[in-house]
Amino acid sequence: MSPQYDPIQLVFEKSIRDFKANLKDDNLYSEILQTTTIDQVYDITDKLQAEQAKNGHMRHMSKIGPFLERLRGYVSVIEIFVQVKPDILALIWGPIKLLLQWTSILKQSLDELAKTIADIGDLLPEFADVMKLFGHNERMKDVLALFFQDILDIYVIALKFFSLSRWRIIFEAMWPKQRDKIRVVMSHIERHTSLMRNEVRLEHIHEEHKARLEALEHFERTERSHRRQEYNAIKESISPRTYEEQLDRIRARICEGTGRWLLRDATFTKWLKESQKPAKPIWLQGIPGAGKTYLSSTAIDQALSQGRTLFVFLSYNFRDSLSALSIIHSLIFQLTSDDDDLKAILCHSTAKELKRDLKRAVELLTTLLITAGSTFIVIDGLDEIDEVERVRLLQHLLELSNTCDEAKILISSRREDDIHAILCDNAVEIRIDNRNAGSIQAFINRRVQAWFLSRDFLPEARTEIKGLLAPLSSKANGMFLYAKVVLSSIEHLDDMTAIRNELQVLPETLNDAYARILERINSLNPPALRDKARKLLGWIGSSLTPLTIQEIEQALIIRMDDIDGDVRVIARLNPVRVCGPILEVVDDYVQFVHFTAREYIFSPHTSSVINISDATLSLATCCIQYLCQRHHDTDLSDENLRENVLAGMYRLHEYSATMWLGLVEQYIRLAKSATQPSDLISLLRMFIEKRSSDEFINDTISPHIQTPGQLSFKSDYPDVNEMLCKTANFKKKCSEGEYDKRKENSWISLDPLTITRTSIRLYDEFDQLLCGSGEHHKEDCHCATIQRHFGPRPFKCSFLGCSFSRHGFPTASDRNSHQRHHERPWKCSRSDCPYSQGFLSRKMRDQHWEQCHQEGRETDWLLQNPDEDEIQPLLFDLVRADKVELLKGLLHRLAKCDSEVKRALFFLAAGSGSTAMVDLLLPDFRLRVSERREALKAAIQGNNIEKFWLLFRAFRLAYSEILPELLKSRSEEFCLNWEIHVDAEYETWKKYSALERRSVIPFADRYARSSLLKTAKGDPDNEKFILLLWDRLNLAKNSTPGYLGSALVNVAATCCSVKLAKYLIDAGAPVNHRRSSQYLTPLHHAVTHNTPEAADFVKYLLGMGADPASFATSPRRGRRIRRIRDESGAKGISKWLGVSWDDLVESTETEKTAEQRSEGEIAEQAS
Repeated sequence: MSPQYDPIQLVFEKSIRDFKANLKDDNLYSEILQTTTIDQVYDITDKLQAEQAKNGHMRHMSKIGPFLERLRGYVSVIEIFVQVKPDILALIWGPIKLLLQWTSILKQSLDELAKTIADIGDLLPEFADVMKLFGHNERMKDVLALFFQDILDIYVIALKFFSLSRWRIIFEAMWPKQRDKIRVVMSHIERHTSLMRNEVRLEHIHEEHKARLEALEHFERTERSHRRQEYNAIKESISPRTYEEQLDRIRARICEGTGRWLLRDATFTKWLKESQKPAKPIWLQGIPGAGKTYLSSTAIDQALSQGRTLFVFLSYNFRDSLSALSIIHSLIFQLTSDDDDLKAILCHSTAKELKRDLKRAVELLTTLLITAGSTFIVIDGLDEIDEVERVRLLQHLLELSNTCDEAKILISSRREDDIHAILCDNAVEIRIDNRNAGSIQAFINRRVQAWFLSRDFLPEARTEIKGLLAPLSSKANGMFLYAKVVLSSIEHLDDMTAIRNELQVLPETLNDAYARILERINSLNPPALRDKARKLLGWIGSSLTPLTIQEIEQALIIRMDDIDGDVRVIARLNPVRVCGPILEVVDDYVQFVHFTAREYIFSPHTSSVINISDATLSLATCCIQYLCQRHHDTDLSDENLRENVLAGMYRLHEYSATMWLGLVEQYIRLAKSATQPSDLISLLRMFIEKRSSDEFINDTISPHIQTPGQLSFKSDYPDVNEMLCKTANFKKKCSEGEYDKRKENSWISLDPLTITRTSIRLYDEFDQLLCGSGEHHKEDCHCATIQRHFGPRPFKCSFLGCSFSRHGFPTASDRNSHQRHHERPWKCSRSDCPYSQGFLSRKMRDQHWEQCHQEGRETDWLLQNPDEDEIQPLLFDLVRADKVELLKGLLHRLAKCDSEVKRALFFLAAGSGSTAMVDLLLPDFRLRVSERREALKAAIQGNNIEKFWLLFRAFRLAYSEILPELLKSRSEEFCLNWEIHVDAEYETWKKYSALERRSVIPFADRYARSSLLKTAKGDPDNEKFILLLWDRLNLAKNSTPGYLGSALVNVAATCCSVKLAKYLIDAGAPVNHRRSSQYLTPLHHAVTHNTPEAADFVKYLLGMGADPASFATSPRRGRRIRRIRDESGAKGISKWLGVSWDDLVESTETEKTAEQRSEGEIAEQAS
């Protein structure tokens, strides 16, 4: 007869099997089985308690007593229902004993474990008492089995974590996840306790089994999702550089056989394959151009075949953005990219500190490397970055090598004194250039063979060329680059004589090879081609970041005397053909073939040297001139903007918008002059005139002035200095904040220039014109046109300050995926919190909550008397959060702040604070008239009527000064009772004008200025309002023809309103009014706009007798003549009226002649 099996017994046995399978450690399982009684557990708690008492560190082991006693009750109960085997008892008592032993070596871990155990003990029921009351229910055995599964689930979570060899290092980062997972199981215990006290049925048991599995799976899925979200947000915030694409490009260029000698080298083989870490890092050392980067890529590929490998390729091209911190960032994100546990450690770090603090970043990398185990690190091109940064990086790499037992480091560079001083005793050197002659010959053979095939040389020519090239590998002296430059210099030649002349006497050195190329450039004809090549070399060498081929093509056709800006590119540029093999194009970016080429052309010892400060000034002024041209005017119509995009007029926009200021600053540093070129000052002033934003609100502090050049700006050109400072502040905010072009908001007013507004319009226009997919296109789409002008990555990131706002993506989906990671997903739950924009990680949000929002914490924070560094950001946070009462307690600290800080706080309150906040701050601020206008403008934009009138009454400004902003708001409430305010201003003005014996005519002129008339552009309501206003002022009677004519000029220059023009002309405004021949007539102003409104306006003026032949002369531009027919509105008028300019003028003249004839006939008949 077969034995009878109890179903409950089977459940217990299955739980044991599952526990062992999940533990995945037979030795650990065997160790657990050694403990079978509660007394053995108490022995260890007594021992720990005694040790802690002796050391003076009591941990209160007694608080885990309830948990142990509840388990004792559980054992006594299941012994009645289940055949309790030793395995069951061991799995109840063994794990807790081991966990207490393991965690006792770390104060924090034992405390956390004891607290968790105590919380579980509070949830477990008094099993014996419950069974006395409800033990009659047959399903109670199933509930006891559920508790056994819960206990084992908790144990397996804790055991798997604390059995890790490096758990002490990662405890702080990784324990919260384990604790949260245990809490999921604790919720099961709560439900199972409730089941014991209710009428439990079989379906309840099935539901609980299912819920247990689903809850743990859901926790893991949710945790992975949250971690991925946190990780991506932190990654996008830091934007680490990646090097996989660069590795792929290098692989494609390597000749077969390159680096074989390295693979046979005993030192390298030991570094690569021995499990024990070498005593020192490897230093691949060689002269410039010896092929160190290719050998580094070989080392990387070999290391990748062995295990986890991190690598960077450093380049002079990105010298201004490469630092020790940015390189450590790259290593961190490479290491964590495919490991969830390492991502959790990173997410637990404070992202703000990681982004800015090198020490914290190195500490995190150390923790990650120790946790990850065996890891290869390859750093190539160390000598190509700033000396200070590479010394810092080297020192930290050596620290990592000493601290992380399983980290193997290889560094590649030329022998610079600072590098040698650090590595000579701390690394094993492998010299490259005296061992790679065979690899260079292989490279020459492959390159020449490809050249022969592509050009189909005759056999006898091939034989002669091979003979001429025979000594090349020997002459190279270990330099791949030398061989590459020589071969590139003959690849475009097809004349045997020319090839002989080039190869019969090979250059002696690499610099001699560069000299030949530069000499060839300097002898180019015509001279314009020579100047173009030298300009190109200077720009590429002085640019703060590599220029794309599309950007260079446009920059080269910009003329410094061209304000109209016809910058259409009609043909492609081949920079290698223009400048020779000193340049190369990589992924659409134009760069020097090697950093030594840049060093050579800018060296003062070079014949016909290119001056780097002159090149920087040339590129800076080119960018500023481009931004001043008409295609960047803010009043450009949407249709004109679209035409310009499709014509490629904005190729250089993103580069110029982001780089012009840095280029000016770089020029100042390089020139080291106490005075600045007059051309630069004039251009910057034109830039200010054309691109200053009338919506700018200054709420920032001017940056600290440091360089002599900047000091000269401050003292000699304060207007220019002010603009540079404001722009620098905005750039800084862009790099720190999350300003999104898709969400135009109050941050727009922080830009002192209108360039950002153009960037926003361009972003929207590109999104409308592009299909969004790399494969599927709409009919008549513009993708091919845009890619021709802007390159293969036209989908730009919308966040200012992100490198991908210029670099872009090939498809919209790639771009959108990237942009999602810019979001800060972890929000504070307090709606009034100033940090409503969110946090990059849960830890940052939780820390914020603990510091700021726990009961009493906000007041406590202020009572701690913030130090000088804390007070300023705290004041801004309180104003943003509108904490009026809290700010009252800090007014004495506010009084000590700089005036610029006070003004910035007031502007912030004016824009986004409450009336109470403004009322609190108002008595302490003395503002200039322009600043009062800015504060009122901020209140209008904040749509706070009560606050606006409070400020208006306090500031006592003229109503005419603020009326344009009121009309822009399009709010009827702001414009209520306008008649009363206009009349009051008039009476006040009349009172003062009587005392000063002035004419009252200028008062009416206040309401005919450009700032007011701009509001009528495309807005019939504002146009109607201005006409009502003029009627009330009786402008027609109270103004002279001269003032009326000036008003007509303003209408033509701003809104092109026919109704306003008719009012003025009917009142007596001269239709051809202007102050002198240097100024434009109303008609001339109108044709500078190429819009349908302007076209109708032009037609009206012509009909009223405007002179189409008038012109203006500009003394500042060599008395350049500007004719009406040459303006864009005249040239494009056929688009709106269906007739050309000449036909329009002719037909108007014909109509006027016919009208005059008709009037004459009528008059004659009447007489």
